[in-house]
Amino acid sequence: MNVLIIGENKYNNRVSEFFSGKGCNPVIVTDVRQLRFFRGEAGSFIAKTKNAELKAELVILTEQPAAAPIEIAGLPARSLYEDEKASIKPKTDRLEPVVFLLDYACESPMAATIRALSDSAELAHNKRRVYYLAKFIRTAGRGVETLYREARDAGVTFVKYETLDITADEATEEFSIKASDGVLELAIRTRIIYADGGREVGERFVHAASKLGLTPNKDGYLLEDSYYLAPVLTSRRGVYHISRDLAAERLEEGLDHIFAYACACVGSGLWDVPPHGIAQIDGNKCILCYHCHRACPHAALEPCTLARRMQSLPKACAGCGSCASVCPGNAITLEKDIFYTGTRGKADKTLVICCENSAAIAMEKTLPMLGEDAAGIETRTVPCGGRIGLEQLSDELGNYGKVIAAVCPDDACRHFSGNKRACAQTGRLSEMLERAGLSPERIRFTQVSHAMPGVFRDELSRLIRGD
Repeated sequence: MNVLIIGENKYNNRVSEFFSGKGCNPVIVTDVRQLRFFRGEAGSFIAKTKNAELKAELVILTEQPAAAPIEIAGLPARSLYEDEKASIKPKTDRLEPVVFLLDYACESPMAATIRALSDSAELAHNKRRVYYLAKFIRTAGRGVETLYREARDAGVTFVKYETLDITADEATEEFSIKASDGVLELAIRTRIIYADGGREVGERFVHAASKLGLTPNKDGYLLEDSYYLAPVLTSRRGVYHISRDLAAERLEEGLDHIFAYACACVGSGLWDVPPHGIAQIDGNKCILCYHCHRACPHAALEPCTLARRMQSLPKACAGCGSCASVCPGNAITLEKDIFYTGTRGKADKTLVICCENSAAIAMEKTLPMLGEDAAGIETRTVPCGGRIGLEQLSDELGNYGKVIAAVCPDDACRHFSGNKRACAQTGRLSEMLERAGLSPERIRFTQVSHAMPGVFRDELSRLIRGD
């Protein structure tokens, strides 16, 4: 089995050795800018670099987001993402206290927290005086509480500051820091501040994610703060990311997860088929407009130049239906598409279109809680809010008195932007109704998680009654 490792990371050799030990053939491409072309699905990827064409069953991205260093009080801070901090040079630096500063430019992402905790513990173990200054304490990530404990045990001084004042002497290149937690004030003088530059991910990381066809979140990250993708998954099946939330001692856990997938899915030819089936493309209707290709968050649609139409990659398709909702020629359907019902004459009913990853789960608990209101509700489940298109919504308004799209909360959509697309579509239709002199209240959307049946009940009651 060929495994392609892409990115510049000190763990590349460990990743390579792991797969070599499993009988695989790992190939490392350190410079992500060499990546020119990437296509295929799990088990049959093709990548072209500047000098070679590579075939692989699995791809592992090890490149990391790297926000640029910032300027503090007129002096540049050091980048939080520099490697080998324990060997700071020149030798006079070893007498300086080391400060890790988070939440200064903006609220730092989880990736910065993990990097700062790991490095601060390493420096403290090397007998350095280390201060960790942050406005927020984050413990939600996998293994983060362990990193906090290790840093404290190593002797790192933590300050959860409420106020922070930093001045700099350009002649000596020294910072003077006063940090207060509201009770105690700490004063530090140092020439060494490692600061997070914010949520920028850097040109190299953007290039790698784009070439691999990966869908990032709004800040450009692939995994950080996305619990449903942890520990190594990305939006594209068969492409994995070794992120910073896999601290060195947990790297084996992530690699074991990847190899287990390789054995179960790639090696045996089996993979998880989505409940609604994969996208099916009618070649007689497809005109290669690329709408679906751009909308798919899982890189599951590619052009077939010989047949002059788009093709669906079965091992990549997640069955979310986003492609079907944007296809102008209605050339795409899901294998088990149940969206259209053709029912009429239900003007006294309310249809709730539920995303199967959130609202459909909540709805099972919510209906018994609605009492008399439940009699006026019908529900329909769709694989993702991205499946809900303007044409479908308009058609359902001819069937029902009210239509409500119930989708995932922001930043919790398993298909990344499906919930936002559904909200935008209902907003557009509401505006069209209002311009036509009709009631815009007939079409609504609500965002709900599977753990919010009580909130969902109250929201549905208000929407049905027009409150």
